[in-house]
Amino acid sequence: MEIKVVDDFLSPGQLKEIQEMMIFNQKFPFHFSEVTNTSSLSKEYWNWYANHLFYEHERSTSDYFKFVYDIFIPRLREVDNLQSLMRIKGNFYPYTSTLKEHDSHIDYEFTSRAAIFCVNTCDGFTRLDDGSKIDSVENRIFFFDGSKPHNSSTTTTAAGRFNINFNYI
Repeated sequence: MEIKVVDDFLSPGQLKEIQEMMIFNQKFPFHFSEVTNTSSLSKEYWNWYANHLFYEHERSTSDYFKFVYDIFIPRLREVDNLQSLMRIKGNFYPYTSTLKEHDSHIDYEFTSRAAIFCVNTCDGFTRLDDGSKIDSVENRIFFFDGSKPHNSSTTTTAAGRFNINFNYI
Protein backbone atom coordinates (compact mmCIF):
# COMPACT_ATOMS: atom_id res chain seq x y z
CA MET A 1 0.00 0.00 0.00
CA GLU A 2 1.61 3.21 -1.11
CA ILE A 3 1.95 6.40 0.90
CA LYS A 4 0.23 9.33 -0.77
CA VAL A 5 0.32 13.02 0.26
CA VAL A 6 -2.26 15.50 -1.07
CA ASP A 7 -1.99 19.22 -0.35
CA ASP A 8 -4.96 21.61 -0.62
CA PHE A 9 -7.34 18.70 -0.03
CA LEU A 10 -10.36 20.86 0.84
CA SER A 11 -11.54 24.15 -0.60
CA PRO A 12 -10.41 27.22 1.41
CA GLY A 13 -13.99 27.65 2.68
CA GLN A 14 -14.24 24.03 3.84
CA LEU A 15 -10.86 24.27 5.61
CA LYS A 16 -12.03 27.39 7.43
CA GLU A 17 -15.22 25.60 8.53
CA ILE A 18 -13.20 22.66 9.90
CA GLN A 19 -10.79 25.00 11.74
CA GLU A 20 -13.68 26.97 13.22
CA MET A 21 -15.33 23.74 14.38
CA MET A 22 -12.23 22.18 15.95
CA ILE A 23 -9.82 24.95 16.94
CA PHE A 24 -11.87 28.09 17.47
CA ASN A 25 -15.03 26.57 18.95
CA GLN A 26 -14.98 26.73 22.76
CA LYS A 27 -17.81 24.19 22.89
CA PHE A 28 -16.06 21.52 20.81
CA PRO A 29 -15.61 18.55 23.18
CA PHE A 30 -12.14 17.08 23.38
CA HIS A 31 -11.59 14.19 25.78
CA PHE A 32 -8.35 13.95 27.74
CA SER A 33 -6.22 10.82 27.49
CA GLU A 34 -3.25 10.57 29.84
CA VAL A 35 -1.21 8.54 27.32
CA THR A 36 -1.01 8.88 23.54
CA ASN A 37 -1.57 5.20 22.82
CA THR A 38 -2.01 1.91 24.63
CA SER A 39 1.46 0.68 23.67
CA SER A 40 2.97 3.50 25.74
CA LEU A 41 2.48 3.64 29.47
CA SER A 42 4.85 6.57 29.92
CA LYS A 43 3.11 9.23 31.98
CA GLU A 44 5.58 12.00 31.31
CA TYR A 45 4.10 15.51 31.38
CA TRP A 46 4.07 15.78 27.57
CA ASN A 47 2.82 12.29 26.71
CA TRP A 48 -0.90 13.04 26.58
CA TYR A 49 -3.42 14.13 24.02
CA ALA A 50 -7.09 14.91 23.66
CA ASN A 51 -9.41 13.34 21.14
CA HIS A 52 -12.91 13.55 19.77
CA LEU A 53 -14.50 10.42 18.32
CA PHE A 54 -16.82 11.29 15.43
CA TYR A 55 -17.60 7.76 14.23
CA GLU A 56 -16.77 4.17 15.19
CA HIS A 57 -18.27 0.69 14.87
CA GLU A 58 -20.78 1.69 12.22
CA ARG A 59 -22.33 4.49 14.24
CA SER A 60 -22.05 8.20 14.79
CA THR A 61 -20.56 9.10 18.18
CA SER A 62 -20.67 12.89 17.83
CA ASP A 63 -23.04 15.75 17.12
CA TYR A 64 -20.39 16.91 14.63
CA PHE A 65 -20.31 13.66 12.64
CA LYS A 66 -22.64 14.68 9.80
CA PHE A 67 -20.77 17.96 9.32
CA VAL A 68 -17.41 16.16 9.05
CA TYR A 69 -18.85 13.32 6.97
CA ASP A 70 -20.41 15.68 4.41
CA ILE A 71 -17.15 17.58 3.91
CA PHE A 72 -14.65 14.72 3.85
CA ILE A 73 -16.25 11.49 2.67
CA PRO A 74 -17.03 12.57 -0.93
CA ARG A 75 -13.39 13.73 -1.31
CA LEU A 76 -12.00 10.55 0.26
CA ARG A 77 -14.07 8.45 -2.14
CA GLU A 78 -12.80 10.53 -5.05
CA VAL A 79 -9.11 10.65 -4.08
CA ASP A 80 -8.53 7.30 -2.35
CA ASN A 81 -11.47 5.00 -3.14
CA LEU A 82 -12.96 4.81 0.36
CA GLN A 83 -15.47 1.94 0.44
CA SER A 84 -16.17 1.11 4.07
CA LEU A 85 -15.65 3.61 6.89
CA MET A 86 -14.37 2.24 10.23
CA ARG A 87 -13.49 5.31 12.32
CA ILE A 88 -13.15 9.10 12.28
CA LYS A 89 -11.28 10.68 15.19
CA GLY A 90 -10.06 14.21 15.88
CA ASN A 91 -6.80 14.65 17.78
CA PHE A 92 -5.20 17.51 19.70
CA TYR A 93 -1.52 17.25 20.68
CA PRO A 94 -0.28 19.99 23.02
CA TYR A 95 2.48 22.54 22.70
CA THR A 96 5.74 21.53 24.38
CA SER A 97 8.89 23.65 24.72
CA THR A 98 10.91 20.94 22.93
CA LEU A 99 9.51 18.73 20.20
CA LYS A 100 8.55 15.31 21.59
CA GLU A 101 7.90 12.19 19.54
CA HIS A 102 5.34 9.68 20.83
CA ASP A 103 5.80 5.90 20.77
CA SER A 104 4.64 4.12 17.63
CA HIS A 105 1.35 2.25 17.41
CA ILE A 106 -0.93 0.63 14.87
CA ASP A 107 -4.56 1.53 14.32
CA TYR A 108 -5.85 -1.97 13.48
CA GLU A 109 -4.23 -5.39 13.28
CA PHE A 110 -5.45 -5.99 9.72
CA THR A 111 -4.53 -4.18 6.54
CA SER A 112 -6.61 -1.05 6.23
CA ARG A 113 -6.27 2.47 4.96
CA ALA A 114 -5.53 5.40 7.25
CA ALA A 115 -5.69 9.06 6.31
CA ILE A 116 -4.59 11.95 8.50
CA PHE A 117 -5.87 15.43 7.70
CA CYS A 118 -3.83 18.32 9.10
CA VAL A 119 -6.13 21.03 10.44
CA ASN A 120 -3.30 23.48 11.21
CA THR A 121 0.32 24.10 10.32
CA CYS A 122 3.00 23.52 12.95
CA ASP A 123 6.32 21.75 13.36
CA GLY A 124 4.57 18.56 14.49
CA PHE A 125 4.61 15.49 12.28
CA THR A 126 3.70 11.84 11.82
CA ARG A 127 6.48 9.31 11.34
CA LEU A 128 5.64 6.23 9.27
CA ASP A 129 7.10 2.73 9.48
CA ASP A 130 9.50 3.35 6.57
CA GLY A 131 11.02 6.26 8.50
CA SER A 132 9.40 8.97 6.40
CA LYS A 133 8.16 12.01 8.26
CA ILE A 134 5.01 13.81 7.10
CA ASP A 135 4.94 17.41 8.31
CA SER A 136 1.76 19.01 9.65
CA VAL A 137 0.70 21.50 6.99
CA GLU A 138 -2.87 22.79 7.10
CA ASN A 139 -5.14 21.31 4.46
CA ARG A 140 -2.74 18.41 3.83
CA ILE A 141 -3.94 14.85 3.99
CA PHE A 142 -1.79 11.76 3.73
CA PHE A 143 -2.72 8.13 3.21
CA PHE A 144 -0.94 5.01 4.45
CA ASP A 145 -1.53 1.50 5.82
CA GLY A 146 -2.89 1.95 9.36
CA SER A 147 -1.80 -1.58 10.31
CA LYS A 148 1.83 -0.48 10.03
CA PRO A 149 3.56 1.24 12.97
CA HIS A 150 3.41 5.04 12.96
CA ASN A 151 3.63 7.78 15.55
CA SER A 152 2.70 11.36 16.26
CA SER A 153 4.49 14.28 17.88
CA THR A 154 3.86 17.42 19.87
CA THR A 155 4.53 20.90 18.48
CA THR A 156 6.72 23.83 19.53
CA THR A 157 5.32 26.36 17.06
CA ALA A 158 1.58 26.43 17.81
CA ALA A 159 -0.71 26.13 20.83
CA GLY A 160 -1.45 22.61 19.64
CA ARG A 161 -1.38 20.22 16.72
CA PHE A 162 -4.85 19.41 15.38
CA ASN A 163 -5.71 16.64 12.95
CA ILE A 164 -8.54 14.35 11.90
CA ASN A 165 -7.84 10.66 11.38
CA PHE A 166 -9.85 8.40 9.09
CA ASN A 167 -9.66 4.61 9.05
CA TYR A 168 -11.37 2.69 6.28
CA ILE A 169 -11.23 -0.06 3.71
